[in-house]
Amino acid sequence: MVHKPNKDNTTKPPKGTRTVGAPEGNVNAQKWDINTATKLFDDALELSRGDDYDFIGEIARDLKVYRELFNYLSDTYSDLKPVYSQILSNLEANCFSHSKKGKIREATAIVNLKSNYHWTDRIDQKGLVVNYNTEVSKEEAKNISDALENEV
Repeated sequence: MVHKPNKDNTTKPPKGTRTVGAPEGNVNAQKWDINTATKLFDDALELSRGDDYDFIGEIARDLKVYRELFNYLSDTYSDLKPVYSQILSNLEANCFSHSKKGKIREATAIVNLKSNYHWTDRIDQKGLVVNYNTEVSKEEAKNISDALENEV
Protein backbone atom coordinates (compact mmCIF):
# COMPACT_ATOMS: atom_id res chain seq x y z
CA MET A 1 0.00 0.00 0.00
CA VAL A 2 1.51 3.30 -1.06
CA HIS A 3 0.73 6.27 1.14
CA LYS A 4 0.14 9.71 -0.24
CA PRO A 5 2.49 12.40 1.03
CA ASN A 6 1.46 13.93 4.34
CA LYS A 7 1.29 17.66 5.07
CA ASP A 8 5.00 17.63 5.89
CA ASN A 9 5.68 16.01 2.46
CA THR A 10 6.67 12.60 3.87
CA THR A 11 5.18 9.26 2.95
CA LYS A 12 4.75 8.03 6.49
CA PRO A 13 1.42 6.31 7.00
CA PRO A 14 -1.25 8.26 8.82
CA LYS A 15 -1.29 7.84 12.59
CA GLY A 16 -3.14 4.69 13.65
CA THR A 17 -2.51 2.91 10.34
CA ARG A 18 -0.93 -0.55 10.61
CA THR A 19 2.07 -1.19 8.42
CA VAL A 20 3.80 -4.41 7.46
CA GLY A 21 7.54 -4.95 7.25
CA ALA A 22 10.58 -3.71 9.07
CA PRO A 23 10.67 -0.08 10.04
CA GLU A 24 12.93 2.24 8.11
CA GLY A 25 16.50 2.02 9.38
CA ASN A 26 15.95 -1.45 10.90
CA VAL A 27 19.38 -2.91 11.69
CA ASN A 28 17.91 -6.34 12.44
CA ALA A 29 16.69 -7.03 8.91
CA GLN A 30 17.62 -10.34 7.31
CA LYS A 31 21.07 -10.01 5.76
CA TRP A 32 21.72 -13.68 4.93
CA ASP A 33 20.48 -14.66 1.50
CA ILE A 34 21.48 -17.94 -0.15
CA ASN A 35 24.55 -16.35 -1.76
CA THR A 36 26.01 -14.84 1.41
CA ALA A 37 25.17 -18.00 3.37
CA THR A 38 26.85 -20.19 0.75
CA LYS A 39 29.97 -18.01 0.88
CA LEU A 40 30.07 -18.33 4.66
CA PHE A 41 29.70 -22.11 4.49
CA ASP A 42 32.35 -22.40 1.76
CA ASP A 43 34.77 -20.39 3.91
CA ALA A 44 33.97 -22.53 6.95
CA LEU A 45 34.38 -25.74 4.94
CA GLU A 46 37.80 -24.63 3.73
CA LEU A 47 38.89 -23.80 7.29
CA SER A 48 37.59 -27.14 8.58
CA ARG A 49 39.76 -28.99 6.08
CA GLY A 50 42.86 -27.45 7.63
CA ASP A 51 44.60 -28.60 10.77
CA ASP A 52 43.79 -25.67 13.06
CA TYR A 53 40.19 -26.28 14.15
CA ASP A 54 38.40 -28.84 16.33
CA PHE A 55 35.14 -27.02 17.07
CA ILE A 56 32.64 -25.01 15.01
CA GLY A 57 32.82 -22.22 17.59
CA GLU A 58 36.47 -21.60 16.67
CA ILE A 59 35.58 -21.22 13.01
CA ALA A 60 32.61 -18.99 13.85
CA ARG A 61 34.86 -16.77 15.96
CA ASP A 62 37.42 -16.38 13.17
CA LEU A 63 34.69 -15.68 10.60
CA LYS A 64 33.17 -13.13 13.01
CA VAL A 65 29.77 -14.80 13.32
CA TYR A 66 28.06 -16.67 16.12
CA ARG A 67 28.13 -20.47 15.93
CA GLU A 68 24.35 -20.92 16.07
CA LEU A 69 24.18 -19.07 12.75
CA PHE A 70 25.36 -22.24 11.02
CA ASN A 71 22.36 -24.16 12.41
CA TYR A 72 19.97 -21.36 11.50
CA LEU A 73 21.25 -21.03 7.94
CA SER A 74 21.36 -24.78 7.28
CA ASP A 75 17.74 -24.98 8.49
CA THR A 76 16.79 -21.97 6.35
CA TYR A 77 18.60 -23.14 3.20
CA SER A 78 18.39 -26.93 3.00
CA ASP A 79 21.05 -27.04 0.26
CA LEU A 80 23.57 -26.10 2.96
CA LYS A 81 22.77 -29.07 5.23
CA PRO A 82 25.26 -31.45 3.54
CA VAL A 83 27.95 -28.77 3.63
CA TYR A 84 27.33 -28.19 7.33
CA SER A 85 27.45 -31.93 7.93
CA GLN A 86 30.81 -32.11 6.13
CA ILE A 87 32.17 -29.21 8.19
CA LEU A 88 31.19 -30.96 11.43
CA SER A 89 32.63 -34.26 10.21
CA ASN A 90 35.93 -32.58 9.39
CA LEU A 91 36.06 -30.94 12.81
CA GLU A 92 35.21 -34.20 14.57
CA ALA A 93 38.01 -35.98 12.70
CA ASN A 94 40.40 -33.13 13.51
CA CYS A 95 39.58 -33.35 17.20
CA PHE A 96 40.11 -37.09 17.33
CA SER A 97 43.32 -36.89 15.32
CA HIS A 98 44.68 -34.01 17.41
CA SER A 99 44.00 -35.99 20.57
CA LYS A 100 45.82 -39.06 19.23
CA LYS A 101 48.81 -36.95 18.25
CA GLY A 102 48.89 -35.13 21.59
CA LYS A 103 48.13 -31.76 19.99
CA ILE A 104 45.22 -31.32 22.42
CA ARG A 105 44.68 -32.97 25.79
CA GLU A 106 42.64 -36.14 25.81
CA ALA A 107 40.22 -34.74 28.39
CA THR A 108 39.58 -31.70 26.19
CA ALA A 109 38.99 -33.92 23.19
CA ILE A 110 36.61 -36.15 25.16
CA VAL A 111 34.56 -33.19 26.37
CA ASN A 112 34.45 -31.74 22.84
CA LEU A 113 33.49 -35.05 21.21
CA LYS A 114 30.80 -35.82 23.80
CA SER A 115 29.37 -32.30 23.90
CA ASN A 116 29.42 -31.43 20.22
CA TYR A 117 29.51 -34.70 18.26
CA HIS A 118 27.27 -36.91 20.45
CA TRP A 119 29.99 -39.39 21.37
CA THR A 120 29.19 -41.55 24.36
CA ASP A 121 30.88 -44.28 26.33
CA ARG A 122 27.58 -45.90 27.18
CA ILE A 123 25.37 -48.17 25.17
CA ASP A 124 22.04 -46.56 24.42
CA GLN A 125 19.37 -48.97 25.60
CA LYS A 126 16.50 -46.84 24.34
CA GLY A 127 14.63 -48.39 21.50
CA LEU A 128 16.24 -51.79 22.05
CA VAL A 129 13.45 -54.33 21.82
CA VAL A 130 14.16 -57.95 22.59
CA ASN A 131 11.26 -60.23 21.90
CA TYR A 132 11.64 -63.50 23.73
CA ASN A 133 9.29 -66.20 22.55
CA THR A 134 8.34 -67.96 25.78
CA GLU A 135 6.00 -70.41 24.17
CA VAL A 136 7.81 -73.56 23.12
CA SER A 137 5.99 -76.62 21.86
CA LYS A 138 6.70 -79.99 23.45
CA GLU A 139 8.42 -81.08 20.25
CA GLU A 140 10.71 -77.99 20.22
CA ALA A 141 11.51 -78.51 23.92
CA LYS A 142 12.41 -82.17 23.25
CA ASN A 143 14.65 -81.16 20.31
CA ILE A 144 16.43 -78.55 22.44
CA SER A 145 16.83 -80.98 25.29
CA ASP A 146 18.21 -83.70 22.98
CA ALA A 147 20.62 -81.24 21.39
CA LEU A 148 21.90 -80.15 24.82
CA GLU A 149 22.35 -83.77 25.97
CA ASN A 150 24.36 -84.52 22.84
CA GLU A 151 26.74 -81.65 23.60
CA VAL A 152 27.42 -82.76 27.18
